[in-house]
Amino acid sequence: MHAIREKRRRTTALLLSLPLVGSFGALPARARSSGIDQAVARAAAVFMNDPRSVGLSVGVLQGDAARSHHFGSVSKERRALPDDRTIYPIASLTKTFAGTLLAQAQLEGKLKLDDDIRNYLDGDYPNLTFGQQPIRIHHLVNHVSGLPRLLPDKPEASPAFQSPIPYPERLRTLVASITRADFYAGLHRVKLTAPPGTHFQYSNAAAQLAGHILERLYGGDFETLVRRQIAAPLGMHDTFINPTAQQRQRLVNGYDEHGTLQPYFPVQTQAAGALKSTLADMLAYARWHLAEQDPAVRLAHQPTDRDGTYTAGLNWQIVSKDKRRVLFQDGSHPGFACLLVLHPESDIAVVLLSNEIDSGTMERLRVLANGIASALDQNVLEVP
Repeated sequence: MHAIREKRRRTTALLLSLPLVGSFGALPARARSSGIDQAVARAAAVFMNDPRSVGLSVGVLQGDAARSHHFGSVSKERRALPDDRTIYPIASLTKTFAGTLLAQAQLEGKLKLDDDIRNYLDGDYPNLTFGQQPIRIHHLVNHVSGLPRLLPDKPEASPAFQSPIPYPERLRTLVASITRADFYAGLHRVKLTAPPGTHFQYSNAAAQLAGHILERLYGGDFETLVRRQIAAPLGMHDTFINPTAQQRQRLVNGYDEHGTLQPYFPVQTQAAGALKSTLADMLAYARWHLAEQDPAVRLAHQPTDRDGTYTAGLNWQIVSKDKRRVLFQDGSHPGFACLLVLHPESDIAVVLLSNEIDSGTMERLRVLANGIASALDQNVLEVP
């Protein structure tokens, strides 16, 4: 781990002269803006130097300064340069919205995060317990529920499944075909292999189930809940699942490492990854979470499961050391990758949105985020 971190520090310290196209600054700039712009330019140069990169939107908050930055590769200049109103899929960043909605539900007395999930399901699910230990609500939002990655749990959902159909296409087709009835039929067939809360196993199905429980509690669909309880109060007018005709015109194209256009992922992922948003909206969301003034935000940031210095809140990954924290979540769909990082003790947040993904994109995004934050405050903790 130390060697990896040292490599990232050296990489993000490089000043490279690249053929980039960039636009800066639609958001208000104050005293710290110049330092932010310099930090972003250096770190983004490293990211965009990779020939596979297509486009990148970077948002940074520090104190009272907020800056937005957009980049595109000259070699792909035929593709429109993104701006603050460009709409990206935010994939698993959606999970943090679900976690915050669950925090609101507890504060409103609609549920308790320690409740047995079967209290909120119709029918009998004796299979959702192991050794008298049931799956609890908070297990659904930190990947320790024991539920599989997808429901129904089908072998073709695995990247290792042997098929002439490429994995992204196979997964898109599979997800698009899953109905709510299919989901619950698969939930009845789940067989837990360990007590919930004891074993990390990434699960989009668990996040979807959290979304279904929220819909049942509030009597509305997940998209409506996000808009009513988070997006509208924060002035996030471009955060949604299903775009309007006008919003559809601002959806960015996504590409794989070969420059092949990728179709958008099915919306059936719901609370696991169906939201779309803009850099401007995500900066508003990041500022809300960074401030930690809202009781629901504070609750969403409270660790529920711990492994050394690493903890998990309500769909936030958290690393803590010497009274400092870094909270983060990333996300990816075929064609897209994103990362949101909060440094509450340094009053810094970084939002990264990319419309290309390959085997190295997520690592490059972490290097980028760490490079920006450490340039603004050398004492911040890194995203591992």
